Amino acid sequence: MSRLKIYSAGAGWASIFGLSFLVTKGALTAFSPFELLFLRFTLATLVLGAAARLGLLRLSFRGKPLRLLVLLCLFQPILYFACETFGLRLTASSTAGLILGALPAAVAALSAPMLKERLSARQVAGLVLSVAGVVLIVLAGRGDGRKADSLLGVLLVVGALVSAAFYNVYSRRASGSFSPAETTFAMMASGAVFFGVLALAERLAKGGPGLFARATGAAWGAVAYLGILSSVVAFFLVNYTLQKLKASQSAVFGTLTTLVALAAGVFFRGEYAGPLQLAGAAMILVGVWGANAKARKAG
Repeated sequence: MSRLKIYSAGAGWASIFGLSFLVTKGALTAFSPFELLFLRFTLATLVLGAAARLGLLRLSFRGKPLRLLVLLCLFQPILYFACETFGLRLTASSTAGLILGALPAAVAALSAPMLKERLSARQVAGLVLSVAGVVLIVLAGRGDGRKADSLLGVLLVVGALVSAAFYNVYSRRASGSFSPAETTFAMMASGAVFFGVLALAERLAKGGPGLFARATGAAWGAVAYLGILSSVVAFFLVNYTLQKLKASQSAVFGTLTTLVALAAGVFFRGEYAGPLQLAGAAMILVGVWGANAKARKAG
């Protein structure tokens, strides 16, 4: 039952993140990227703060290693979203998908020296298979006549990948001192402050209509999804799985995000999924299962 709970948490955050791509695309018609990130993290901070005030969550940072928490927040959400936002503007989404799909491998490479984690041969095979499934899906979706990717854009997406990998490692470290709720609250608050400053600077520099001028009911619904589900719920589940599993095992669930995004495109936008995409989906599912075979809570 405990293992089922952990696996359900991993599948849960991957599914929420997978659906967030569709939601984000709609919200960006009303808000700039920085405005959307500011609204997303501000709403998440308010929700978590209200839950703490009502006694539903316990937040206590006194006497704990705050330097570790600062490093975690620096990598995620600050550096990750900053690199991803600008990187996606300069590269094809397929290129970004290929790079970010290597996250489980990057986490495994970092967790070995930094966390002294080791995977069995079966788990390594599952990790490789799941990453290969992501690569196959992305390659199958490439179109002809793409523009060349900007070198700066590629480097920024790689920066997002590195930031996400370090976040996984530091969140695993922080799990010994901070609860998932405390880690998630710190992440959301830091994101609200950082992207709030950037959104304000952008608004002052560009002028134009106010923040809410183009907002529609659908746009606010998207903000609610991103702020509550994609931020509060999903990152809480991420931090929970990182508390219970090795960082390299938890990160493998991220490949399910590609699978959910593919399914969402097929069912909600009528996109095509051919044999290669279906083969990649099967590789991801088998890989996630293999990478988490006989997983046990460390320590």
